[in-house]
Amino acid sequence: MIKNKRIGIIMNRVYRDMNQQIISGILNQAYSLGISSAVFSTEEEHQDEDGTFGENDIFSAINFDLFDGFIFAPFTFINVDTIKYITDLLSKKCMKPVICIGNDFSEFEFIWQDDRAEMFNIVMHMIEKHNCKKIVCMTGPKGESVSMEREYGYRDAMKESGLEVSDEDIVYGDFWKNSAKELAKEFACGKRPLADAVVCANDCMAISLCEALESYNINVPKDIRITGYDGSFEAQYHNPGICTYRTSYSMLGIKTMARLYNMMSDGEECKLYNAEVGTLITNTSCGCDANFPTFSTNMIANNELIEQRFLDNNMSNILLNTNNLNEFSKAASNWFYLCLNEKYYDKENFNVCLYSDWDVVDSDGLARKTQSESHSEKMFALFESERFELFPSKQMMPPKHLKNDKPSVSFFIPIHYGKHTFGYSILTLYEVSDSFTMSYPRFCKDLGNSLECLCIRNRLKSMTYRAFLSETRDALTGAYRAATRSQFWNQITERVKLYDETLHVCICSISGLQQINEAYGQVEGDQVIMQIAAIIMGCCNNGEICVRSNGNEFWLIGSTSNLIPKEDSLESKILSKIEHYNHTSGKPYRVQVYTASESISAQFIPDNEAIYQKLKKQIEKKKNSGYLRTEQVYYADFTKLRHDIYVNPEESWSVNICCDKLGMSMSHFQRLYKSIFNTSCMRDIQSSKLRHAKNLLLHTNETLQTIAEKCGYDYSHFMRLFKKEVGMTPTEYRHGFKLIDN
Repeated sequence: MIKNKRIGIIMNRVYRDMNQQIISGILNQAYSLGISSAVFSTEEEHQDEDGTFGENDIFSAINFDLFDGFIFAPFTFINVDTIKYITDLLSKKCMKPVICIGNDFSEFEFIWQDDRAEMFNIVMHMIEKHNCKKIVCMTGPKGESVSMEREYGYRDAMKESGLEVSDEDIVYGDFWKNSAKELAKEFACGKRPLADAVVCANDCMAISLCEALESYNINVPKDIRITGYDGSFEAQYHNPGICTYRTSYSMLGIKTMARLYNMMSDGEECKLYNAEVGTLITNTSCGCDANFPTFSTNMIANNELIEQRFLDNNMSNILLNTNNLNEFSKAASNWFYLCLNEKYYDKENFNVCLYSDWDVVDSDGLARKTQSESHSEKMFALFESERFELFPSKQMMPPKHLKNDKPSVSFFIPIHYGKHTFGYSILTLYEVSDSFTMSYPRFCKDLGNSLECLCIRNRLKSMTYRAFLSETRDALTGAYRAATRSQFWNQITERVKLYDETLHVCICSISGLQQINEAYGQVEGDQVIMQIAAIIMGCCNNGEICVRSNGNEFWLIGSTSNLIPKEDSLESKILSKIEHYNHTSGKPYRVQVYTASESISAQFIPDNEAIYQKLKKQIEKKKNSGYLRTEQVYYADFTKLRHDIYVNPEESWSVNICCDKLGMSMSHFQRLYKSIFNTSCMRDIQSSKLRHAKNLLLHTNETLQTIAEKCGYDYSHFMRLFKKEVGMTPTEYRHGFKLIDN
């Protein structure tokens, strides 16, 4: 026996009596085999296109790799396009066994109960008990296996009784109300002679036919007798009560699960779970005495209690008035008990899982345009712990959702508003097979409506917030002004606590601006601030906020859900980019930026000002360290020296000459030069001479010998050095660039 397996069940309107019986049979048989189930259910009662899209979105969320087999009940769906969508999905993405209930698709295994024999019994009852001769059969769409099997049962009974059947005696309907109404109209206007009886292939058409005939003053059963099929409680409670056949849909579910198990285990047979058999239920619509269904007193009391709870509370209004996701989560968890039988409180687990982009919408308010568009890769569970827990969408359930290893069933219900899909809810019960009621999808509808209102609120807040941000940008750098620091702190730390993320704070301080302003002017200093600000903001790839705290200081704050290696941290990125800028800018000075940062878990977030002052002290400590104080003292002198080296490359520069100019020892000079400019003095001398040589090669016709002398090199050394550094000879360099110019 295979255990610890999981199957998927796709069914519409699980809360309907017949569907509940099928699910109950599947679950009981699955539990006996140690198999768990996941039920993906929609409520396709309406024909609204946007609503159908939102409901069907639950199927695109299925990760078929997590299941060992699937059961699909297409007969429970109304919309033909929905059936095709699910069928295509199973055909393309499900590599495991699939068994189909009620509709015979060639690509899947097919199963159904023996409704041919059951329909035969209904028709024989009308002939033998009520002496009906002219009987019309109203079945479903022509060609569908269920429709045709019930038609064959009718034909078998008529043939057995020696009664003729003409083409007009077979009415192909839609298993819905419209075809029944049309048949009643034909009887009423005389287009079709009034028959002795009409046997309908389901209760829905039988109920609709009775009501339509009554509107034409045709009495049932006095003028015409009506029967249904399915044995639904709606039919038995109707006036007149519908004669119907209560087939054992529980047994259908049991046989379906047993057949799927056989397919999953390479032909292994299993013992069938015990269940009741089908029975004919006579009633007043066929001319028999009234026959009211019997209910468990406990079940009636529980259903009434659930209905009263929904009517007696203010849940919908409370959910609609939540201002953020945290409030919504608390309100939803407080009201979930409304849709669960009290006796299962200790056997259930409930969660709402939203896509990480649940409130990201287009201008028309819709999250996605087509069913094929993929969901976000991350979801978060609202009720998994004290904080929302992120998990990969492909896992479908939060990591801790399943409490134990007992066989269970998880009902997945879509949460949406029209076309706007937010995610789904998961109700998991352990070894329980009879718990699903209309209250659960009704509750999920309220959740969807509330999330839509919350989404609208968020959009309005976002518009107001963007207007605020547009007025709070620093004119020189584009970063936010210092006045916004506390507001961003509150906003981001609130999210960190909510999603249990890690807070990242970083301060960047530009040093030496005063010397640059004195040596090269205020405009040059402003250019440095703009360029460094662009570098810093360009490193904010994870949504970090950049605030210009004061003239030369930038304050950054952000959050992540994953641990970031030190080499990939924001601070490391910024320092690396600054070094690259200094190396490639061609400026006669080096821009020095000091940084301090800290990562803080959600449980230990300090006061805004406290962390700011802590990082400021770290910055000051770095600035006041021994080498840095020396750099600041000599910064202007070194900057002027470097400027002279690049402006006068023809002079006989050497490290000794530079040391003499500044009155320093060679070791002290070279250490400071490297620290300030991140390169050696000799490298700068060589770079200035080669730059001068390139300029002479391109803009003069002087010989290579003359150019070498002007750059302070002998001819052979110049040729070797140029080839080594530039990658081509001076002649190739001169001719190559002239060809490009031409």
